[in-house]
Amino acid sequence: MSFDELKNIMVSLGIPESDIRLDAAREDAGLDSIAVVELALVLRREKGLVVTEEELAAAATVADVAALVAAR
Repeated sequence: MSFDELKNIMVSLGIPESDIRLDAAREDAGLDSIAVVELALVLRREKGLVVTEEELAAAATVADVAALVAAR
């Protein structure tokens, strides 16, 4: 999955597009604990990617989230 695809999913979760930058800290980009759970569900249901909430929560930046998702 590309960064643009991930970004589109995050925007669909209500995260402002301007907050979603590769260098942004996960929580600064709007990926708080609730958004992490929602993102994990969307990735699983819509993309067939199994990424746990714990893995997403451990990511420090949006770049780390993107790398994690790309590796699946």
